[in-house]
Amino acid sequence: MKSSFERVLLCLLLVAATAWAQDQNQTPAPAPAPAATTPAPNAPAATSTRTPEVSSPVNTGNTLSFEPIYWFTRGSPVLRGGKADTNTDPGNLDYTGKMKRSPAARVSFPVSKNATLRVSYFKTNSYTGTTTAPTNLNLFGQAVTGGDFLSTITDLEGFKLSYDYLTYFWKGRSSELRLKTLYELQRISVSNEVDDFVVDTAGALININPILGTQSVFLPTFGLGLEHTLSRHFRWEMRGTGFGLPHRGNIVDAEAQIAIRFGHFEALGGGRWLHFKTTPKAAQYNVESLYGPYVSLRYYWKKN
Repeated sequence: MKSSFERVLLCLLLVAATAWAQDQNQTPAPAPAPAATTPAPNAPAATSTRTPEVSSPVNTGNTLSFEPIYWFTRGSPVLRGGKADTNTDPGNLDYTGKMKRSPAARVSFPVSKNATLRVSYFKTNSYTGTTTAPTNLNLFGQAVTGGDFLSTITDLEGFKLSYDYLTYFWKGRSSELRLKTLYELQRISVSNEVDDFVVDTAGALININPILGTQSVFLPTFGLGLEHTLSRHFRWEMRGTGFGLPHRGNIVDAEAQIAIRFGHFEALGGGRWLHFKTTPKAAQYNVESLYGPYVSLRYYWKKN
């Protein structure tokens, strides 16, 4: 009996010792305290990132648009004898007919958020002007007797392809001023018609001799534009370009306008001055300055 009791007691002690050992194994050891760290010498200070300022897309004109234009043109063309004119008689004639008002159009295509491609066209002709030949003339290879009665008319058309790139801008509280660089191709052509009224010694009309000739100038032009958006509905802009080559002609083009926009439409009013000279190396060349105010109505594909 005593022996059995001792065995049972020994078994109970072994079970208690085994349970205590298992409990010690399951209790996790405390994590070691983190070692103190010191900043690396000459460590660069943290820098804050700043979002670069971008131009506002509001009321810039840089969206797909179509614009019919009515230009109240003024000016009179001048015809001159060029370097290739080998005739004894000169080929100089000042026309007296004034230019008629010019219908025109412009289409704008955005090519990026900072660039616009513009295509524009105008066409005009002059009222019939009358004058007399100041002396014997030779116009486009045809002789004109001094004192002959002359009637003149010109047809003029111009084409311009312009790439406008936003180069810099200044932001105000509620406005933005933008500087643009302009790269263009321009072609201007002039169709000349001079009708020579030939009379006999008695003053009776015996013949009308039409004299025809066409001159043109095609050049790249470069310049700057300034555009100021004052609000969502109002802005103004001005631009000027030009280029010329010695004995090859020249083109100078400048305009300024104000624009009031509501929704899809924009009403514009401004003025334009255009000067050109066709190549003086030809036998005849044209010189002319067109100027005057214009009005237009621009339709935008996207609403403002």
